[in-house]
Amino acid sequence: MANLLPVSLLLALLFCSQLYPLYAFVKLVAVGTRVEFRSKVKHINASHQFYRGDSLTEQSLDMKLDIASPLREMKLYFSYYPILGNSTARTALVKRTVDLCFYIQHPNSDRLLRIVYDYVRERSNLPERCPVEPGSYYIRNAKPSDVPVPAFIPESEFMLELIYRNEVRREIMLEFRFYGKLVRVLGAF
Repeated sequence: MANLLPVSLLLALLFCSQLYPLYAFVKLVAVGTRVEFRSKVKHINASHQFYRGDSLTEQSLDMKLDIASPLREMKLYFSYYPILGNSTARTALVKRTVDLCFYIQHPNSDRLLRIVYDYVRERSNLPERCPVEPGSYYIRNAKPSDVPVPAFIPESEFMLELIYRNEVRREIMLEFRFYGKLVRVLGAF
């Protein structure tokens, strides 16, 4: 009879777990603290609005670009810097240089950038070919908490930096920096 007690408890736990299954996961989400978005040339006007909500998932970012002349021969310098305890960015954990026109036509050429690119494409009217024609372009309601974070990125404060350069003129055209921290959240599905 004494041997039946552990078995009956085990069966009761197994039965209860079948009645109330828990499907939970832990994921890293980005929480923004500051955004810098500026144009370094006269023919591009850049503006942004960073909305901080009451919870981690309510933050959003809107950006607008007004371009006065066609953009050609652009390179994107993409860098991700973890920020250590003394608030200094040391070495880039991820660093990529991409020919923007080539990448727009072949987004599968870099799988890591593709994660961010696909997310942004769904929320924007950014051009799908080069040269980038004059006009107004936007990114709306980009939520940092919704951007997929690769598994190898550590939980830490960070700076994501995007520098757009015109390689013919050797000038920086746009700078975008997103400062924040990655936090673990428990989610259910």
